[in-house]
Amino acid sequence: MFIIPTIALLAIMLKPIYALMITIAVAIMAHGRDQTLRDLALLSSLLLALTYAGLSKPIVLASMFVLLGHKLKRDAICNIAIYTALGFVFFTLYSYLHPLNWSLEYITFLSLMGGLTASLIESARGYEIAILLAVATVYTIFHIYAINVSLDQLAIAFAVSFILSLLATKSKVADESGLLSATLIGTLTIVFSDIRFFIILLLFYGIGSAVTKYKYSIKLERGIAEQAGGARGYANVFSNSLPALFFVMNYGVFKSDLFLTAFVASIATALGDTMASEIGKTADRVYLITNFRRVKPGVSGGVSSIGEVAALLGCLIVCLSAVLLKIINVKLAIVAFVAGFIGVHIDSVLGATLEKWGYLTNAGVNFLATLSAGILCYLLLR
Repeated sequence: MFIIPTIALLAIMLKPIYALMITIAVAIMAHGRDQTLRDLALLSSLLLALTYAGLSKPIVLASMFVLLGHKLKRDAICNIAIYTALGFVFFTLYSYLHPLNWSLEYITFLSLMGGLTASLIESARGYEIAILLAVATVYTIFHIYAINVSLDQLAIAFAVSFILSLLATKSKVADESGLLSATLIGTLTIVFSDIRFFIILLLFYGIGSAVTKYKYSIKLERGIAEQAGGARGYANVFSNSLPALFFVMNYGVFKSDLFLTAFVASIATALGDTMASEIGKTADRVYLITNFRRVKPGVSGGVSSIGEVAALLGCLIVCLSAVLLKIINVKLAIVAFVAGFIGVHIDSVLGATLEKWGYLTNAGVNFLATLSAGILCYLLLR
């Protein structure tokens, strides 16, 4: 399956219209013979067509070229190196033939983000079309959120995030997809802010994993214990961390206190909800948040007195830590605490309704709850 990467190389010397014509021709010829090739060619054609609407041509072509890595895939660590190297080679070649005025640091940063993303898709056993779409999306996002980062800063951010994530994997706190997603989130958090923000993330991951083990035998006996001993995968990491990443990236660009507070509030919701859920599962009296009827422990949307105390404690730990680390002041910490605690209950309401009805997964509920905490900060700080 080297056709799409080959077209990407040829397109360096061709006008976009000719590359577009070639990929459409490939899609037509592949129809009814090779469905994967046809889908790849159609998606590549769409991406190339979007270059006329302003989408960066080197971004599109690089995402097509790195598909070579799918045939060279190995383990997670090797995949990061392979996909990152392919992106770096293509961007370097393109900038040599067509002046881009992209610095070496920016090319390296963009290549690493694409490499981590492609490796994550591989770990989730994704197809080539998923890799193409995901890498093109990530390249585009960080082409828009362009940031000046030194090679030293990028290397330190990646090394710290990767090593800690690897240790979490070795201790069975995270699986391979959790390793890659946490490395991606951690690297970006440090690059767009500093190590203090990463420490807040570590608090969530560390304490959240610890409370998963709280009275694990009781939860196991009740049939409501987390699978695989609570090892976190990419769905758990992203659903709890993507809103925080969005807020910290915007803080890195706009330097607004709103995004600072929203970042802290979203993590407060994530930790508060995790503690309330894991500790609340051991309670004897649990009530559904929508009608306060008694339900079995572990039911989505269930609340308990011990769970409420755990939620308060989780939100307090995050907000107090943010003050001690001088990320936010006491006034903003109070706002983040209130928004975070409300976010925990938004999670419960969504769990008792949309998740119960089958419209959302648990990951979707977590994502919306942590995002809502940041939105609440905007309303409280208006």
